[in-house]
Amino acid sequence: MTPQRQILLISALAIVGFFGLRALPDTQCAFLHADHQPVIVDGIEFCGLNEEANFYSPKALRFPVDLKVTLSPDGAKGEIRLLKDDGHPYYAHEVAVSHTQKIHLHLRQVGGNRDYAHLHPVPGDDGFWRFDMPAKLRGSDLEVYVDFSDVRTSRVMLAQTEVKAPQVAFDAFVVPPRNTILTMVASSTVADTSAALRIKLSGPEGQPLKLKPIMGALGHVVVFSADRRLAGYAHMHPTLEGDEYAPNPTLSFHLRLPPPGTYDVWLNLNDGQEELLRTTLVVTP
Repeated sequence: MTPQRQILLISALAIVGFFGLRALPDTQCAFLHADHQPVIVDGIEFCGLNEEANFYSPKALRFPVDLKVTLSPDGAKGEIRLLKDDGHPYYAHEVAVSHTQKIHLHLRQVGGNRDYAHLHPVPGDDGFWRFDMPAKLRGSDLEVYVDFSDVRTSRVMLAQTEVKAPQVAFDAFVVPPRNTILTMVASSTVADTSAALRIKLSGPEGQPLKLKPIMGALGHVVVFSADRRLAGYAHMHPTLEGDEYAPNPTLSFHLRLPPPGTYDVWLNLNDGQEELLRTTLVVTP
C-alpha cells in the first residue's frame, strides 16, 4: 500500500470513529451508554445490567457546540450560552428534557476543596441560561461541563470550558453532610476495564436512610479527575440490584474505568432534601 493510500485509510478510519462515537445511543438512563436497556420500577428509571457509562472529555469529542460562561461582578449569579456552529444560541424550545431537566450544568472548583455543584439553568428568551452560584463556589475558578439533548437530532451534546471567578471576599458556611457513604466497593480498579461501583449509605447518626427520586432516578454520580484539570467527567445513574431500599441502601453504578489516577466520585441523592456526598476512586494501570 502506498503512503498516500495509508494516509487516506487512516484519515477515513479516524473520521468514522469520530462520528461513530458521537452517534452512540444517548439515553435518559445514563451518560452516552453503549446499550440502552432501562428498567422502570414505580416510575423510577434504573440503568439496565448491560449498560456502562464512560468517562469522556467533551473537548476531545469536539461536539458542535461552544459553551460560554459569564459571572456577575459579585460572583453570585451566572449565565451560559450554548452556541451552535453557525454562532446562534440554543433556545429552550431546541433542548429536550433529559432526566426531568433541559440543561445539566456541572461546576467543579479548581483547586481548594475541588467542590462540586449540579445545577439546572433557567432559559431566557435571549438565548442565555441563568443560574444562581452556590455559596460554596463563589470566588473560585471553575471547570464547567454541560450535557443536554438536541430536540432535532435527539443526540446528547457535551461541552466544557473554564471560568475565572471575580475577586470577591466571601466566606461560605460549610454545611456538614447529613448522610454518610459507609463504603464504596469497586469490582475492578484497573484502567479501561468494566467496573461496578457499589456505594453503601447510612442516614444521620447511623439511622436508616430512605432514598427518594432525584431527577427521575434514585441517585446521580459524577466522576472527575482529582489530579488532572479538565480531563473530563462521567455522569451515571444506578442499576437495579435489590438493595436500593434497604435500611442502609446500596446504589450500584457501572463504569468503564478511565486512565490511571485518583478520582472524585460525587453522589447526588435525595432523602427529602438534596445532598452531595463525595468519596474517592483510585484507578490502577
